[in-house]
Amino acid sequence: MTGLIAIGPAAELYRGAGPPRRLAVVAALLALATVSLLVAAAVNWAFPALADPGVGTLVGYLVALPIGVAVLAWFLTRANDA
Repeated sequence: MTGLIAIGPAAELYRGAGPPRRLAVVAALLALATVSLLVAAAVNWAFPALADPGVGTLVGYLVALPIGVAVLAWFLTRANDA
């Protein structure tokens, strides 16, 4: 559900963007992966009892998704302004 809510504005910006949109998508995916892994590691370190069911991965993904979309939107608005 969080993914569906967060992807709407980014999809609208992606459709209207020019050639630099590949850079924006790569930057967003890198931000998504980096933040997700960092938050998952922090949650697993802080709550070792929750590490087995994958709660850290879920929390990392839920935190990283809006950040990835924000990075995508930021790069696309910069590309549209240039």
